[in-house]
Amino acid sequence: ASFRAKDLVKQILTFSRQVEGQKNPIQPALIIKEAITLLRSSLPTTITINQDIAADVGMVLADPIQIHQIVMNLCTNAYQAMEGSAGRLKISLEPALLNDGGVLGTGAQLVPGAHLKLTVSDTGRGMDEEIMKHIFDPFFTTKRRDKGTGLGLATVQRIVTELKGGILVESALGRGTTFTIYLPAAEEAGKPVNRA
Repeated sequence: ASFRAKDLVKQILTFSRQVEGQKNPIQPALIIKEAITLLRSSLPTTITINQDIAADVGMVLADPIQIHQIVMNLCTNAYQAMEGSAGRLKISLEPALLNDGGVLGTGAQLVPGAHLKLTVSDTGRGMDEEIMKHIFDPFFTTKRRDKGTGLGLATVQRIVTELKGGILVESALGRGTTFTIYLPAAEEAGKPVNRA
């Protein structure tokens, strides 16, 4: 309960922008792999984790805690969507070159150029269109009171927006959900800052 409370306070502070992290060029692959290691020990054996993380994918300008929060929130939601049944959680990170930027599903206008593409998908129960309209609303949740706060996806969206990225969501009832996040690549000249 104390760990859940600590995580909730972190998310509330992140969401309200009262806590601003130090942004540096970081290698998100290292942070994502660390998060997957933490997840693997807490998920039931009925959930298979597949990862395809390119080690030399590049860097983003971010606070390592922000990347960690994105991955943990998306993967926690994915697990809860598959709870009680066997399922597969897939996490991938790869480079993506956007030629004309464009508007993603959340209305984010991305700048053309090099990006990192993080994809988290599950084989859970999926969502209908009505639920998808509200998933980024603060405190909106379809979970039981003891299972979720409704801040996870709102926090993810806030972080991604702050990092000048965008989110695309694809889902259908009975077919699972896929979140695709695009983050602008950072200049390679900076020295990577790894999470302690």
